[in-house]
Amino acid sequence: MANASPSDRTPRRAKRDEPPERAAETVGGTATMHISVRPGIEAAFATWQAALTRAASAADGFVSIEFQPVAADGTEWRTITRFRSAEALAAWQSSGRRAEAFASLSPLLAKGGAPVDDILPEFDASSGVTEVITTAVTPEREAEFLAWAERMQARQATFPGYLGTVVQAPLSSDLPYWTTLVRFATPGELEAWLASPDRKALIESADPAVSRFKARRLDDAFASWFADDAAVPPPRWKQTALVLLVLFPVVMLEIRFLSPHLAGLPLPVATFIGNAISVSLVAWPLMAIAIVVMRWWLHAAPAGRARTEALGAATLLCLYAIEIAVFTLT
Repeated sequence: MANASPSDRTPRRAKRDEPPERAAETVGGTATMHISVRPGIEAAFATWQAALTRAASAADGFVSIEFQPVAADGTEWRTITRFRSAEALAAWQSSGRRAEAFASLSPLLAKGGAPVDDILPEFDASSGVTEVITTAVTPEREAEFLAWAERMQARQATFPGYLGTVVQAPLSSDLPYWTTLVRFATPGELEAWLASPDRKALIESADPAVSRFKARRLDDAFASWFADDAAVPPPRWKQTALVLLVLFPVVMLEIRFLSPHLAGLPLPVATFIGNAISVSLVAWPLMAIAIVVMRWWLHAAPAGRARTEALGAATLLCLYAIEIAVFTLT
């Protein structure tokens, strides 16, 4: 449920016949795991995700659990589980409840298939739209809340466009809130879930004495600039990096050539004029040109992805250096 940022590393994919534990990577109190499931078992896998969330949430030292799709067809998923310490994580990983949960997962796992590459196809789960739900829970009734949250998560995961969930326990007694991030591919698909009779019935079944919640929306700031025929926008860090490449020289040129002509105006007026010009230039045509030029990197093809990613990042770094050098030396 809260702002636990996704892992930047891509976990090694397990071979199909490896047990789930072999697919996990552990860093401190965090474990990442890649899960491959059979097509057509979305409802059953959604129920399993909800059950695992409930079991992990009840474990000592739990911080958060996150489910990320790493393939657009919903058959490849990454889980990120965080605990307050490596010891707490180890206790969870060796617990009977976790073993029971993964035993129930076995019938859903994919079997056979082509050899698995070490580098996963990129499917940016941070794209789309996110609803953040913050819930104040009566401490002595957390078990009731977790049972209700399990039913909610199992249902929402079956709706079209679902892109995963982050669930985070209260960080301290001063911040006694459970936080949930629910991601959908488009605002329309998120709204379809939020307005659904299923969700309404689940909310009405919640006991107000157990929990009270607030919700707010997080949208992708740059996605509309990068919309094209691709299934999803580029990862947000690529969007931001390209915006910086375009925006920096515009701002520097304004400081050099425009600011002297605005010096006699009140600061808010001069700042507004400068911002209006820079935003207009960035929005059109500069971003459109940059996107066309860097499209090969923004939407890197699966074949040779690692080389393309490295070449694109190196290209941006060189362009940043050139921009800085030009404005430093002139």
